[in-house]
Amino acid sequence: MGEKDSPEFLKAYPDKQNTKLDSCALCHTGGEYKNANNTAVNMGSCQWCHYRYGYEGKGDIKATLNPYGIDYLNGGRNSDAVKSIALKDSDGDGHNNQSEIDAVSFPGNKEDDPLKKTAPSRIYTRAQLKSLPRHTQFLLMSASKAEDFYAEYTGVALETLLKDAGILESATGIRIYSPDGWSQYHPLYPDPDPALYHVYGDYPTAPYHYDQQADKAKGGWCNYGAASDKGYINNSPINVPGGLKLILAYARNGKNMDPGTLSSTNRLDGEGPYRVIVPQKTVCPPDQPSTASNPDLVWPYKSDWDHSAGSSTRSATIIKVEPLPAGTTDIDLLEAGWEYVEEMKIIIYGAIKEK
Repeated sequence: MGEKDSPEFLKAYPDKQNTKLDSCALCHTGGEYKNANNTAVNMGSCQWCHYRYGYEGKGDIKATLNPYGIDYLNGGRNSDAVKSIALKDSDGDGHNNQSEIDAVSFPGNKEDDPLKKTAPSRIYTRAQLKSLPRHTQFLLMSASKAEDFYAEYTGVALETLLKDAGILESATGIRIYSPDGWSQYHPLYPDPDPALYHVYGDYPTAPYHYDQQADKAKGGWCNYGAASDKGYINNSPINVPGGLKLILAYARNGKNMDPGTLSSTNRLDGEGPYRVIVPQKTVCPPDQPSTASNPDLVWPYKSDWDHSAGSSTRSATIIKVEPLPAGTTDIDLLEAGWEYVEEMKIIIYGAIKEK
């Protein structure tokens, strides 16, 4: 809602500015929907709000709210409403909203309360990431609406990174966050859902797909301009030593990636300093964008083709290893936001060993 409500909360609790409560997650909840394969797809609060309410605000806003958000809305949606529900226990966890806010725990999430401690975490700098075994892979980045391109990314395999962080046997998956609120879930092991990209194991090898109609330099939609493209022709096999993997990249075509920034329209620009690179589960050529108007050209847009670039989280700053250990709660997500982009850090927390 364009931060319309955050100032109302801060009028009542000015000392909670720049804490985890000063965010959309205070009132909004995540959710899940069933995809075409009848598999549940989990979404964070921002994704869920965009899915149910939409960028244009045509959906049902109540479907995106947690119990605290509902009480706030019903109370009048202003600072007086915040004060009027202070003694309520919106999420039913045995702690009233005032106690939760004082302890900087979410009053609308019964999994977060003043008695829980922050989950184990580990911060990685760029130097620490580069000290881990390096993995380089050349691949197609295929998107639904944005530009398709081939690129060579270098980083560390997520499997390697999680092992270094001390992932627990109880872990089932990871959720990766960008500082603009975007989050993407990845199961640890291969899943039949085409929209779920796994952490452990390799992805299928792919040939190089080229056609001059698709070449951006000739008026097409795929950028073949990287130096790493040289030497390839259509259907050339792409040999990636070690195989294609889900990686946390810190370089693209041998250079640091541009740090992410928020545009004037509140969208994320750039992809660095770290981007999760997701190979295709189902090998496909670079199809036209979904907005293309000429289906007679080669590789017209296919909604069921694998557009894995859309799941390749840009400017990643947080990796949450799920589920959180018993008795723990989330870290303060805002502390690992835009400052982490500037400082080139990333934090891993959740189902990992205590230091």
